[in-house]
Amino acid sequence: MSEEPTDTQAHWTRRNFLTKIGQVGGSAAVYETMVALGLINLPPAWAGPPTMKPNQGLGKSVVILGAGIGGLTTAYLLSRFGYRCQILEASARAGGRNHTARRGSSIIEESEAHGVTYQECHFDNGLYLNLGPGRLPYHHRRVLGYCRELNVALEPYIMNTTGNLFQTEAGFDKKPVVYRRIQNDARGYIAELLAKCVRHGDLDHLLSETDSINLLSLLSKFGPLDNYAYTGSTRDGCARDPDNNPTPNVFYNCQIPEKIQLAELLTSNFWEQSFYSPVEFEWQPTLFQPVGGMDKIVEGFVRQVGNLITYNAPVSAVAVNVDGVAVTYQDGADARVITADYCVSNIPCPILRNIPNNFAPDFVNAVNRTDFSASCKVGWQCNTRFWEKDGSEIYGGISWTDDIIEQIWYPSNDYFGQKGTLTGAYIHDGISKNEPENATTFGNYDLKKRLLLAKRGGYRLHKEFKDNSIIPTELGLSIAWQHVVHQKGAWPSWSDDHQHDNADYTRLLMPDRRFYIVGDQASTLPGWQEGAMMSAEHVVELIGGLKPHIVPDNVQAPDTIRVTQGLGFPVQLHDNNDPANPVVPGISIHSYLSTSSNEDGSMTLLWKEKGALQQASAPSGPWHNVENAASPHTIRPNKSKMFYRLLH
Repeated sequence: MSEEPTDTQAHWTRRNFLTKIGQVGGSAAVYETMVALGLINLPPAWAGPPTMKPNQGLGKSVVILGAGIGGLTTAYLLSRFGYRCQILEASARAGGRNHTARRGSSIIEESEAHGVTYQECHFDNGLYLNLGPGRLPYHHRRVLGYCRELNVALEPYIMNTTGNLFQTEAGFDKKPVVYRRIQNDARGYIAELLAKCVRHGDLDHLLSETDSINLLSLLSKFGPLDNYAYTGSTRDGCARDPDNNPTPNVFYNCQIPEKIQLAELLTSNFWEQSFYSPVEFEWQPTLFQPVGGMDKIVEGFVRQVGNLITYNAPVSAVAVNVDGVAVTYQDGADARVITADYCVSNIPCPILRNIPNNFAPDFVNAVNRTDFSASCKVGWQCNTRFWEKDGSEIYGGISWTDDIIEQIWYPSNDYFGQKGTLTGAYIHDGISKNEPENATTFGNYDLKKRLLLAKRGGYRLHKEFKDNSIIPTELGLSIAWQHVVHQKGAWPSWSDDHQHDNADYTRLLMPDRRFYIVGDQASTLPGWQEGAMMSAEHVVELIGGLKPHIVPDNVQAPDTIRVTQGLGFPVQLHDNNDPANPVVPGISIHSYLSTSSNEDGSMTLLWKEKGALQQASAPSGPWHNVENAASPHTIRPNKSKMFYRLLH
């Protein structure tokens, strides 16, 4: 007969073993140990939705708060594995911020300045406008995968064409200029200046003779350059012939147009106005959109789980315990209570924080501090597709302006038709405390003034905005997501500027007992449907026991500005001899400090000489040493501009 185990031996369960590992090495060590023991598998790049045994959820109930994309995805996945799901939706429609305006749809806002406002869409039948998400990147494999599963037909979305326009009050005589002229002339001048540096030997300390020859060859094509000088290019388009007719024609080939002068390009500050957003990873081609409107994705989910949704059922209280959750919601004038084994909330944190609850203190803090950003859109029905006519020839893409409207989107569908819709404004707040809060300002205007300002801004790009027969003001729509009932914002406002963001984001990834949070507010892709689906799959895996309730160490909140606006990482380098003045980007900078951008949004600083790396939030300082900084040194994204120098 074997001896009885001692108390010490009896407590060496697998759970306790992992607990000890965690105490010594942290959560990352636990995760790696579980992988080594075969308890979980390392997840590859997304390989499809979570899979469980078909009846794994039988006898288990889940109440889902909110029928946004995160809530719909959660219900779709859990119900297929036998979980009994019910969705409580506060409004009369599913989709949350996936909202497509078409004839008969409504926009309800509530603000201190204007109370409750109501708009109804009066577009002609067949016309629509995506008020929320408007495009699907090719690398957002989840959303594309669910579209395939749900039979949602997709078509290309055009983010950028070389015929799109750019307009600024700072340059080009305030007139709109086609995108390709700015893009290609800027490239030409950069190539010419760099070629001069190479030919003068300014880069000999960095390049071998062979490298210099190859770089000059590259620049000649990149420019393109003529004898190492930029003289203009047909990449800008074609000039007119001596009789002012377009070229090419039977008498004249495509003529090189007059180039924009370098001084005029630099005066315009075009690069500060989202000009290069289309080259950011989230917006690189190919992008897609559902045929007929973004809400076709919502319709696809509703076909599968629509019977689980209770509409007009706002939640009024949440009570969580170790065994389940009780949710109180309104059914007309009556209050009803539903209990479930699990609760998954797709309610935006700015709404959730105001619902009475008994959340744990750290969970309360995370919810309370998760704010959402302001964002506005304006939509127009246009009775002619004037942007496609001769002289403009714009087929999709976005035009940019430094006006408050910021940008105009052209439809990527129904080319050559009679009518169409324009996204006549897509407005954000500034990326730093010193920049205008355009979305907040615009959203605080009354509905009439919004449309008036949007028409004025549109006129800076297209004169047709003054003709009400072409763009009827009475058919215009606007939305300020920060005022939309049951939303109160466009996306979570994560930033390194916020002291608690990393901790709060990490906390939202794990439940408070049986209460889980989904949506882009708990993902690394705020503002994207892919992020909401990513979050839903994460929670499904937690509930189904497919992954441990562990967050790896050093998880960081995403940089919302970079992910939603594509502004990259603003950083300015300074000459050590005169730190108050920026170094003009050029060859001289390499002896001090240079940079390279990384795919994850970080930036790597490199320098050759010895010295202490310092940073400041303003050109005049104060300057502070960056700890453990040795070349190369990687810095994380931050929406506030930072200044770096090397102190000898």
